[in-house]
Amino acid sequence: MNQTQSLQARQELGQFLRMEQAVLLEMPEEEFQRLIAEVEKSPLFHRLCHQEGIIRYQRFPRTDLSPYFCELKEELVADKGSLDLEELLQEREEVVEAIRGLGVERFKRYFLYPEPGVTVGDVARECDLEPWEVERINELVDKFSIMSEFFHPSELGSPKGIHYSRIASVERGPEGFVIGYFAPSLARGGYAIDYERFEKLAGDGFFSGIEARKIRQLLRRLELINSRKDTVYRILLHVVEKQALYLESGDSRALLPFTQKELAQRIAVAPSPVSRAIRGKSVDTPWGEEKPLKDFFPRPRRFKRELVRQILEAEEVPISDERVRGKLEEEFGVSLSRRTVSSLRKELKLPSAQHRR
Repeated sequence: MNQTQSLQARQELGQFLRMEQAVLLEMPEEEFQRLIAEVEKSPLFHRLCHQEGIIRYQRFPRTDLSPYFCELKEELVADKGSLDLEELLQEREEVVEAIRGLGVERFKRYFLYPEPGVTVGDVARECDLEPWEVERINELVDKFSIMSEFFHPSELGSPKGIHYSRIASVERGPEGFVIGYFAPSLARGGYAIDYERFEKLAGDGFFSGIEARKIRQLLRRLELINSRKDTVYRILLHVVEKQALYLESGDSRALLPFTQKELAQRIAVAPSPVSRAIRGKSVDTPWGEEKPLKDFFPRPRRFKRELVRQILEAEEVPISDERVRGKLEEEFGVSLSRRTVSSLRKELKLPSAQHRR
């Protein structure tokens, strides 16, 4: 009976966590960034991260901070009437100049990917800054994470009223494409949690009973945040890998058929979290065009239509639908009926071979 009750409790807990994950995946980007800032500003997080070494940041491979981070172009800012934005714009120039003075490497080392156990005083000495200057830079990084979509507002409109958040840019790197996040909190990656160290300290009485309960609650929140960060990251990574030819060429005809169900199987999650994570998110392509994430999942029919277009555009003399069908199988390994080829040709608004002569 006890085993049955324990199994039922675990199943109920798993279902509850999945519900929380679903809510988190659907949370608007600004709200999600506020949640991260709230968690990371808590004294308990600061203690576990910077003093006890139980929490540390862990970057995702092939990611970085977008090179547009320090631009903060005022003319692009959305909703300039916000008091928070006005305050941020006023303090921006002085603090951004301090960041530029640090150089990319020191900024990333001490402010973007801080090492465990490094205090504000340590950073001030290493960077030749006053402690209050270090605090101001940290505050700007936190505020910018929350307001990043206001400094890089989406230019996409949608007849369905979907509000898009531009979360990253796809950049060309020396070893392939890199995902450049606009929000520093995303560029930092996830939280690596040393549960073994925590349990040892808790077992030795290092934390009081109340502290241990609060820490477990905090770690649970961090795991939920990790789940959203990790899901979105793996979606972006697989999109970049699958559609590399398109990202390299900019030619929409290079988009490969890719379904959300296929992606869900690749990253070992149900299709519904993929759909939730993609909705309302966009990225900048290497040529600077903003694209909704859903555009990287062309429907198979659209893909086949583009193949028909390629064959017909390359013809020297008009060829029949039956010949197009044969070329599709010979050149691309795509097997279609002559009737389907005819239907796709009509969708392209192209006449039959007889009328193309």
